[in-house]
Amino acid sequence: MADSQLQEIAKLADLAEAGVNSEGGAGADITWHSASHTDAGRVRHTNEDAFLDSEEQRLWAVADGMGAHSRGDYASSAVVAQLRAFPRQNSVLANLKDMETRLQVAHEKCRTAFRKHRPGTTVAAMHAHGNYCFLLWAGDSRIYRLRDSELQQLTQDHSMAQEKFSRGELTEQEMESHQSAHVLTRSVGAHRNLRLEMHYSPVQAGDRYLLCSDGLYNPVEFGEICAVMGQGSPEEACKSLVDLALEGGGPDNITVVIVDARQSG
Repeated sequence: MADSQLQEIAKLADLAEAGVNSEGGAGADITWHSASHTDAGRVRHTNEDAFLDSEEQRLWAVADGMGAHSRGDYASSAVVAQLRAFPRQNSVLANLKDMETRLQVAHEKCRTAFRKHRPGTTVAAMHAHGNYCFLLWAGDSRIYRLRDSELQQLTQDHSMAQEKFSRGELTEQEMESHQSAHVLTRSVGAHRNLRLEMHYSPVQAGDRYLLCSDGLYNPVEFGEICAVMGQGSPEEACKSLVDLALEGGGPDNITVVIVDARQSG
């Protein structure tokens, strides 16, 4: 990331540290519970998605490998392997820098692993620290938050269609179905340079987060995701969402990670 982005991360880290260290801080009252599920879908023969579901590390991620014959499965697995070895530290800034470094390592592995191919993958990762969660992503895998029955998309796709929408060239409805929606402007491996975007979100007890590949949100409407996501345990919600995508034709690999922020005690 650029120095300006790192400075911004440092400010956010200070906020999070204050929340963790303050007496009776909200972060101390939050416990995390998660579940995950993946399916190859009804069309593709292999599953190039990979995911990390680690309550212990307070780290969750989804990676959607790109381009079957270009070894997208290698790229998504490389991302998850790097994040799986993440050692959670007390410093938010140290954690975020470590995550960035690990994703850069995965990026370089993808760039040099094969002579004829440049395997690529999206990544959407969430790290919880105290009463904040920090998001790092590249590509069009998404992170949503359900709070008080209202679903909000916390990430913004890195796609040509999204850029056209931002410039006012497409409406939101046109953007969803535009042919350039699948043309990614950022990724791990496939592009020469890795450009990650970062965001943070304050956490409230009762929040439910969804990390997913586009195999979920393309065949399933936003309202359906909202309705089903809030039902039952994380395990039940995961299964129901994957079933919805399969009922919608399952045209792509489907990966879902559900993360609950619960009041402890």
